[in-house]
Amino acid sequence: MDGATVQQIVQALERVYAANTAAADRKAAETECQQFKDDARAVAYGLYLAQPSNAQSPMVRYFGLQLIEHAIKQRFGTSKMPTEEALQLREQIWELVFASGQSDAREPQFIREKLVAILVMLVIRLWPSEQWTDLSAQLMHLYSQTAGHRELALRVWQTLGEELLVYDRDALATVRKHELTNGIVGALLPKSAVMELYPNGYRLSTDPGVANPATAKGGKRATLIVLEPGNEDGWILRWMQHAGEVAQQQSGGLSDEHEAQIVQLLETTATFLDWMPIKAVVATELVPRLAALLGVRSARVRQHAAAALEIVSRRNVPAGEERDAILLQFVEAGDGAALGAIAQAYATTLAPQLDAHWDDAGDALACARALAQISANLTTLHWARK
Repeated sequence: MDGATVQQIVQALERVYAANTAAADRKAAETECQQFKDDARAVAYGLYLAQPSNAQSPMVRYFGLQLIEHAIKQRFGTSKMPTEEALQLREQIWELVFASGQSDAREPQFIREKLVAILVMLVIRLWPSEQWTDLSAQLMHLYSQTAGHRELALRVWQTLGEELLVYDRDALATVRKHELTNGIVGALLPKSAVMELYPNGYRLSTDPGVANPATAKGGKRATLIVLEPGNEDGWILRWMQHAGEVAQQQSGGLSDEHEAQIVQLLETTATFLDWMPIKAVVATELVPRLAALLGVRSARVRQHAAAALEIVSRRNVPAGEERDAILLQFVEAGDGAALGAIAQAYATTLAPQLDAHWDDAGDALACARALAQISANLTTLHWARK
């Protein structure tokens, strides 16, 4: 690594962020930083600057990650960043992500978020493919380590879901939407649900072209859904089971750490609820699992569980078996435990229980609104069954 260039980058950043830098000098330093982004060696410099072992300031490390991010956006798929180089970069980013999770001194959140964003950019471009078949296994390994690693693994899934299903900020996510959706079907859903939804193992797309003429119909293309060994339950069931286990272990009240764990698990799950096939919702027993969390002694957990249930209850489900299946999840699963839990949670938002269960009346009102909306949504679903 060219030490002189590294020092030049650090000095330019210091001039950008120093309070006493003259406007003209700051502008010149910003231009210099932009030129480094366009340098052919930007990725190498970015990796060096981002390494925690190189004792750079968070500001410098963040800029190193920006160099990598810019290179992926501008160069991926070109002669300046062929697939082989991108795959090598993937391994280097994994190392940074893992180091971030095990750091004794907690990483600044903005660095962790940038690492996640870069990893997701690579996922969008490279997975699922013959070159990348083990994303679930890699994230499972990350998830099974420390609390910091688990948080990063969840943020990867949540960010991928947001890019694919919500924001459309990355053009490559739109271009590869069929392949990426196949990937999350195989990774997030239980194998039993996948086999019921796609008995021949192929999922059809409305995109032009035919990937498998033997199974494609009406100009659609069919591609194989890859199921990784060891991930038969799927990630969504794993998240909900973990949330339930943490809640049961803390029956006397949640610590801040355990509350944050459950909330993140619910936030990550909620990212996929509008997309999740109804048969998978039923297979994972999602509704009774969410309803059980309404009884946790935590305002944040109750709010997030209620919000997730509200998403499920307002799904635009076609008439027939799927609509009945959603209603039965609320009415029959656990002998009506879901509806009972909703009623009990609503009762805590009213006097005389309000003060005993809620520290903030505004939080209680927000939760009550979500619970009331669930009831309204279920009524609409019931009367629109035919």
